[in-house]
Amino acid sequence: MAYFATEDNTRLYYQVEGSGQPVVFIHGWSCSHLNWVDVIKQLKGSYQCISYDHRGHNASECADQGYTTTQLGRDLRALIEYLDLNDVILVGHSMGGHVIFSYVSQFGCDRISKIAILDMSPKLITDDVWESGAFGNYTVDDFHNDMEMLAQQPTDFMWKFWRLLLPDFAALPETMKDLVAPGLKGTNHSLPLLALWQSMFTRDYRETVKQITVPTLYIIPEKPIYPMSAAEYVAKNVSAPAEISIFEGCTHMSLNEKPVETADVLKSFFAKCVFSQS
Repeated sequence: MAYFATEDNTRLYYQVEGSGQPVVFIHGWSCSHLNWVDVIKQLKGSYQCISYDHRGHNASECADQGYTTTQLGRDLRALIEYLDLNDVILVGHSMGGHVIFSYVSQFGCDRISKIAILDMSPKLITDDVWESGAFGNYTVDDFHNDMEMLAQQPTDFMWKFWRLLLPDFAALPETMKDLVAPGLKGTNHSLPLLALWQSMFTRDYRETVKQITVPTLYIIPEKPIYPMSAAEYVAKNVSAPAEISIFEGCTHMSLNEKPVETADVLKSFFAKCVFSQS
């Protein structure tokens, strides 16, 4: 198993497969590098595919600090520098999209050639001037209630969370909760999940989107967490050509539900030299 050390000496797990132009795959909240396995299988024959676990997730160290999207952006920078990567393509799913925004806010698009974001709004709270938050209507009150549940009853929260994300999972009877819910957090640690939830839902990366100067792809599933208006905001406001790809027949977890199709869309985007502004 391979590890690198971040600026605060936190050991993060990573793996590299294939050769060619480097692509860094960034996983979402409460997930891990394993969520990218089937997509990487399709791409590693043509690209150097790099995946890793965020601090406090899966095989990476659970440090005492650093559970903000700001630090996750710095961790991504540390990985890129450790492997001495250039002309990098960043692919971020869910919270991984916020990690990309965080990177851009701190380092611009240095060393980056393209960006792909899978279902992630630059601002997650819905308010009087922003209607593109989580589920299209996630308010500050919702955030406070979820923080309370996640802190007090993380198992109950994970049961609620995954039932919102996945319609098939939502179809499970409530009697299955005690059997299924304890495994939903996986090997991830509760306190990092709580801190990162707080960080995600209190950040506003709308201005950061305007600092993106490389071609950008936004993949939105048929059943997304974030409304089409979030994808349209990103595509309209990046300072480079951008496009939106709509995935039919899948949810927020399209990378796991349709890995071959996800890889095909990414491969097509990677291969483009120039395309029209959306």
